[in-house]
Amino acid sequence: MLLTQESVLRLLIAVVVGGIIGVEREWHNKSAGLRTISLLTIGSTLFTLLSTQSGDNRISANIVVGVGFLGAGVILFSGGRLRGLTTAASMWVAAAAGMAIGVGEYQLALFVAVMVVVVLWLFGFVARYVEAHARETVTYEISYTRPGQFDRLEKLFVKHRLYVRARKRMKRDAHLVGQWQADGSLPRHQKFVAEALKDKQITKINY
Repeated sequence: MLLTQESVLRLLIAVVVGGIIGVEREWHNKSAGLRTISLLTIGSTLFTLLSTQSGDNRISANIVVGVGFLGAGVILFSGGRLRGLTTAASMWVAAAAGMAIGVGEYQLALFVAVMVVVVLWLFGFVARYVEAHARETVTYEISYTRPGQFDRLEKLFVKHRLYVRARKRMKRDAHLVGQWQADGSLPRHQKFVAEALKDKQITKINY
C-alpha cells in the first residue's frame, strides 16, 4: 500500500472524528477516552483502507471482532450494575465511523461523530433525570434495640415519601429486626438511610 494524499487525508479525518467522540468520554473521565478512541478510529480506517486496496474483505470484517474484545475490557459489574456499556458502545460507533472514513464517506463519519456527542450529552441529562425520579423497590432489613423503634421507622418511611408494600417483625438471635419492602425514588431512599443511620437505637441496616 502506497502512502497517497487521499489515504493521508482519510487518516487525518479519522483523528478528528475519533477526537470528537473521545473528548466527550475524556471529559467524563471514562476508561476509554481521547487517546483510546482516536487510535481506535485511526486503526479502523487503516484496516478498511488495507481491505479495500487488497480486495480481502476479511480484514475489515475482523474489525468488529477486535472492537468487541476492546469493548468487553471496559465493562465492569459493580454495585449490582453493569458499568462501562456506554463507553463500549461509543468505541463500537467510533470503529464504524473509522470504517466509513476508510471507504471515503467523510461527511457520514463526521455526522455520526456529532450525533454521538449529542446523544451522550443530551440523553445523559435525560437519563440522570429519569434515574433520579424513577421508582425503585428496595427491601430493608433493620435491626434495632427497642420494640417501639418499629413504629418510629414506619413514620420515617412516611416522612421520606416511601411507599411500603410489605412489612414484617422478626426476632433473630435475640435481636429485634424489621423488614420492609419500600417503593420510591433513589434520592428518597438515600435520605431515608442517612437519617435512619443517625438513630442510636438502630444497630444495622441491610438493603
